[in-house]
Amino acid sequence: MATTIQSVERAARVFLYVADHPRVQASEISEKFGLTAPTTHHMLNTLVQTGLLKKDAARQYELGPAAERIAERAIRQLRPPTKLRVALHEFARRTGESCYLTAWRGDRISVIAAVEGNQAVRVEGLVVGYSENIHARVGARVMLAYAGGEDRDWVLASCDYAAVTPNTVRSREELEAVLQQIRETGVAIDREQLQIGVHSLAAPIFIDGEVRAALSLTAPIDRFRENEAAYLAAIRECAALPDDARREQVPLPPRSTPGAPGIA
Repeated sequence: MATTIQSVERAARVFLYVADHPRVQASEISEKFGLTAPTTHHMLNTLVQTGLLKKDAARQYELGPAAERIAERAIRQLRPPTKLRVALHEFARRTGESCYLTAWRGDRISVIAAVEGNQAVRVEGLVVGYSENIHARVGARVMLAYAGGEDRDWVLASCDYAAVTPNTVRSREELEAVLQQIRETGVAIDREQLQIGVHSLAAPIFIDGEVRAALSLTAPIDRFRENEAAYLAAIRECAALPDDARREQVPLPPRSTPGAPGIA
C-alpha cells in the first residue's frame, strides 16, 4: 500500500465533505471527523487561505474560487478529444438526428457528449453521464464488443439484464451473440430495445488503433426505416473522420445541446 501523509489526506476529506455539504459549520466538521476544535479551525483556515474554501458572514464554509479552477480543468480533461467531437457534430449535421458519444469512464460505460439534431424528436431517454442499461444501449454494446476480455467479462457478469422493453436482450448469452455480430459488422443496431418507438445505430471510433468511443444516433422508427441506408453510410464515414478534416467539418448543427436527452 502506498504511503500517505495523514494531514493531507484528512484535509482532502474535509474539502470533499464541504463540496458535498455546502454552508457547513466548523462544529459539524469536528464531529464528523473526530477532530478537536483547534485542529478543525487551523485546517479550515488553511483551506480558506489557499482559496479551496471560503467562509461567509455566518461562519459557514463552502467551495472557494480555487475549487472553481479545479472544476474547470477537470471538465477540460474529461472533454472528448477533437476527433470525437468533430465526428459527433458532423454526424448530427448530416443526419439531422440526435447523436451521441459513449465511452468508458472508469469502470462504467457512459454517455460523454450529445448533440441534438435539427429534426430531433425528444424521447424519454438519457443525458450526458448516464451509464445504466448497458445491455440495451447501442453505444455501450459497441464499447463492450471491443473491450478487453477481462473488462467485458466483469461487466457482463454484473449486468442484471433487466427487460427495459419487450425487445431487450435478457441474458448474457443473447448479449454475447449481439457483441459478436457487432465485431463482425462494425455497427450496432437497436430496434426498440431501450425505448419503444425508437431505433438506434452505433459504430466504433478508433484512435491510434483503439476504440475510444462509440458514435450513435437515435430516430423514430418510421424515419429510421426510411433513412437506414443513409444513416449507415454517414456513421461509417463520420466514425472514420480523419484528423486533417477538422477545419473542413467544423459547421455545427442547429440547436447544439451538450446534455440533450436521447438514447445511446
